[in-house]
Parts: sequence; structure tokens; C-alpha cells
Amino acid sequence: MNSSTTLKAELLAHGVRPTSAFLAAYGPPYLVKQRAYGNPDDLPFLRRSLPQEMILSPDDLVCSVNLRSESSWCLDIEPEGGFVVGRETVSVPITFPRTPSFYEKKLADGRPVRSIVTLYGGGSLGVFVHGNCSLVDLGKACQYCSISPNRSRETEFPRVISETLLRSALQVALADSTCPASQIMINGGNFPDPDRGFLYYARLCAVAREVIEESGRDVELHLIVFPPARLELLRELKGLDVAVAMNMEVFDPVLFEQVCPGKAAVLGQSHILAALTQAAEILGAGQVFSILVGGLEEQEPMTEGMSLLAARGVIPIVNVFHPDPETPLATRPAPSARRILEMGRSLQDVFSQAPFARPFYWRCGRNSLDTEAYLRMF
Repeated sequence: MNSSTTLKAELLAHGVRPTSAFLAAYGPPYLVKQRAYGNPDDLPFLRRSLPQEMILSPDDLVCSVNLRSESSWCLDIEPEGGFVVGRETVSVPITFPRTPSFYEKKLADGRPVRSIVTLYGGGSLGVFVHGNCSLVDLGKACQYCSISPNRSRETEFPRVISETLLRSALQVALADSTCPASQIMINGGNFPDPDRGFLYYARLCAVAREVIEESGRDVELHLIVFPPARLELLRELKGLDVAVAMNMEVFDPVLFEQVCPGKAAVLGQSHILAALTQAAEILGAGQVFSILVGGLEEQEPMTEGMSLLAARGVIPIVNVFHPDPETPLATRPAPSARRILEMGRSLQDVFSQAPFARPFYWRCGRNSLDTEAYLRMF
């Protein structure tokens, strides 16, 4: 077992606590956490300047900084100035993504580019399109989702990103040659009409593809989206060279209705699986993904579900559950480090049996295990 992988499992299981010395030292040129989507941190940390992810030595694994007041793992700074994460006799050197220069650029309307495009995991340009979710409005939000309480506090991010805003912001971000982005990731909350919402996201992907081609950069395009009701609309993505994720979340059907009541009510779990199957037929194996929230169900149904997806040309991805404050699952513990490593080994086994399998978050997945499984680090 790789030591960096084991450390990442520990940090995802327990979160981290910054020391006073770390709080005094952290800041520019390192990236300060923005909460464009949800908030995984204990509420006392909301207004502090803190990192959103750390990079673990010696393998440069990206790991989320989920801040927990009671964690035994600490972010600290050594007397000579180097950052470390550790507890008791363990101390591991870490570093952090640097703030891209495009963060301080402004668009024609005066808004900062960072309110449209954020750097995720040190390697992905994240675009969170819709700052609300129709499932929240229905009173049936996914039980782990903190979009509603978080966006009630955040004011810098627009409610909906238009095609014009996206084009302008991505042009500036991709012109920043110092920013090490290898992908653009478009996602956001659900719109009330699944078909109209899907078509809106598809149009944004078309805009992003145009900007990528104009920039001359080697950047992948990724989309996380709720499937349309009319599955023929999936063909709108053909020709855009886009990798699409439509997320099952959990496989157990009873648990799915409990954890994702809105998704169950609007289209249902079987429709999501049908959409994934058809998308793989349209876009090809290796271009379709489904993210699972690791730690909400037992390993056996999770492994069965991952194998089922792979048999249909869909790549399963595991994002480790983190209990966000102000959500129905806020008091549910994160999975143990042992359990996280078990998930990773299972995902690695599925990857090894599916020749088309590859990471969705290549070297930028702060809560995910896909890079590590792909590199056979479990």
C-alpha cells in the first residue's frame, strides 16, 4: 500500500485542523478556498484564509482540506517555513496550489473572473453554472448537499452563468499560461425541466469547446449533469469531445430513495442508468462516468454496481463522503480510513478489468480515489 494513499485516506476520514501558526502564515501566493458549490468545513472556519486542497509528498497526491475543529491531524508550519500535515510522531511535507493570475482579472462588466471560473484541485478549471437546484426547491435535496446553506452566504458567484459570461471568463483563464489546468469541468445545480436544463449545459459545453480550440491549449472538457428525460437529447454532446458524468450516487435502490429523494422523484435511478448506458453507446467507452458517494452504502452493493457500470462502458468514480454542516447528514461520520482504502482497492480492481477506464479527476481529485486507483496505488 502506498504511504501517500494511506495518508490521504486518513485525512479524508478525519479532516484537518489548522494550528495558530499555520493560520498566521497561510496566504499569498497560495490559493485561498472559495466555496462556489458547497461547504465541507466546520462553521467557525468560514471566514478564515485557508487552503481548499493540499498536495501530499512525495507522490503529489491532491487531497481535500476539510476543516474539522476536533481532528487529530493538524496543518502546521515548520520553523524554517515549510508546511506540513501531521499528528503525534507523523509529519509529512505538503504544499498548495498557487493562485492563478487570472483570479484578479476582471470581465467587461467588472466582475472578477474567479466568480465564474475557479481552480479545482490545482488542475481543473471549475465552472459552477447554476447556484441553485430545483431539488432544493422541491424540498427533496440530496441529503449530503450543502448548496443551499452555502449559497445563502456567498454573494460573489452569479446565480446562473450565461454563455457570454462563460466564453469571456474561459478566454481569460486559458490565456493564463502559468495556470496548470489540464481540464475544464462544468457542473451545477439542476434546473426545473430536465430536458431544458440538459440542453443549457450542452450549449455551454459547445461554447467551452470553441474557446479551447481557439486557445490552442491541450485541455479536456468534462461535464457533470443530470440526464434529460428524452434520452435522444444525449446526442447533443456528440462531436463536442466531452467526457460526461451522470451520477448514480449509490446503488442500493432503497438507499437511493432515502439519500437522493429528488432524483428518485424526478426521473428515478433506473432512468439514470439507462441514460448512462445510452451515453456510452453514443460517445464511446471511456467518455462516460458515474460518480458514487463512497461511504453511504456497504462495499458489496457498491462493488456490484461499479462492475455493472463498467460492463456497460461506463467508468465508476468514487468521491468520499464528507459530512457538510447544515445538511441532513451533518452528523453522520465520514467513512474510516480502512473503509476508504477498501473502496479504493475495489475501484482499482474494476479499473484493471476495464481497458477503457481512466480518471475523471486526473491528478486533481481532492475527495476522489480515481487517480490513485488508475495508478494502482491501493
